[in-house]
Amino acid sequence: MPSVGSRVPERLRAMRERVLEEIGFDPRKAIGTVISHAFPQFSFNRTRTAIVRVTGVRIGARSLLMGPLELTGAGTSVDHLSIGADTFITGPLHVDLGAHVRIGNRVRLGHHVVLLTRNHEIGSPDFRCGLTVMAPIEIGDGAWIASCVTILPGVRVGKGAVVAAGAVVTRDVAPNTLVAGVPARVVRELDDGASDAGNRRDPERDAERWRP
Repeated sequence: MPSVGSRVPERLRAMRERVLEEIGFDPRKAIGTVISHAFPQFSFNRTRTAIVRVTGVRIGARSLLMGPLELTGAGTSVDHLSIGADTFITGPLHVDLGAHVRIGNRVRLGHHVVLLTRNHEIGSPDFRCGLTVMAPIEIGDGAWIASCVTILPGVRVGKGAVVAAGAVVTRDVAPNTLVAGVPARVVRELDDGASDAGNRRDPERDAERWRP
């Protein structure tokens, strides 16, 4: 029969596991958030990006985080987030990691973009905030997400699409279309002509010139 003394460490371990489960603590997520806030906006872009990459966020070659990255989502980890190559994120960027978030190659994100993978169903009259629902977000290659855009769970933004500033995106955006408004609606279709000119730019110099 275990002694009282031997049961104490077991109880402490069990308590620790319950606390971590309650708060959904992922040290890599916390470190990435703190580090990304440590540098001034548009300064030390490569340093910020390299450190956040070390925490486990998958960030492709030549991509830059030019401002703070806020990662939230209880019980989830930085493994849910992936950022492609040649992508510039102005920041602050808020990403809820209740489900996977994929940001493609050559994407541009303006400031104060919010990517939410968690929402609630409408409940009964006595409790309208119903069951939690989670769904992934995907932003296709070459897309431009302008400033102050909110993208809701389950949305896929197609390749080469543009989301205008301040839009709230509640449904999929077709490739090569411009959407705007609350909720976002199609404004017009865009030219789908292919070009690789953007791939030949120097990312650091382009980051200095590009301000969404």
